[in-house]
Amino acid sequence: MTFSIIGIDKKRGEIGIATTTKALACGAIVPDAKANIGAIATQSYPNVSYKEKALALLKKRKEPKKIIESLVKKDNKKSKRQVIIMDSKGNSAGFTGKNNIGFANHFSSKNFICAGNMLSGEEVLKAVSESFSKSKGRLQDKLIKGLLAGQKAGGDNRNKAYGSASLLIVKNNHGPLGIGDRYIDLRVDYSKQPVEDLKGLLRERKKAKSFFSDEFDY
Repeated sequence: MTFSIIGIDKKRGEIGIATTTKALACGAIVPDAKANIGAIATQSYPNVSYKEKALALLKKRKEPKKIIESLVKKDNKKSKRQVIIMDSKGNSAGFTGKNNIGFANHFSSKNFICAGNMLSGEEVLKAVSESFSKSKGRLQDKLIKGLLAGQKAGGDNRNKAYGSASLLIVKNNHGPLGIGDRYIDLRVDYSKQPVEDLKGLLRERKKAKSFFSDEFDY
């Protein structure tokens, strides 16, 4: 089971991805993003080579839909793949292969796209989408609220007592101490309550603002 959401805050120049799964260390596999370029999440039966290829094509201003078509075209395991992409303007596209384990689908609307597989039902993605659309505040908080809403709506259909979660947000020149674009990169690799722990990590990061940047703006 995995469900992810990509969102964008155009005003602040931020794009981010939040993911949770009933497997280990999703933050090392599922998401990638570059400031002013876009973001991608590859999951279900992930193809990590998609990430580098997609970001390179996004940099060339290719449309997310065309990028996904090119990624899956020659992939002989595409029926098991699930991937979502968003560019720096908020345009997005998704692909859910026919052999994903249900419930599996993707959904997009203004400034976000979400996807999931091995979910308890369609209501999970509906809850993620509704939460992101209605939530106020910073992108990082909206993304985590989306995960929590999906989890509350039923989450996965696997009976595992552990999981992982991650939050990645990129913003030009807002990496640690103003270097790079990894504005927020938090991961819970193993936990019985990964999304709650991820929320806790974000709370602690806000307290530790001086380590990250002199321009911290929480």
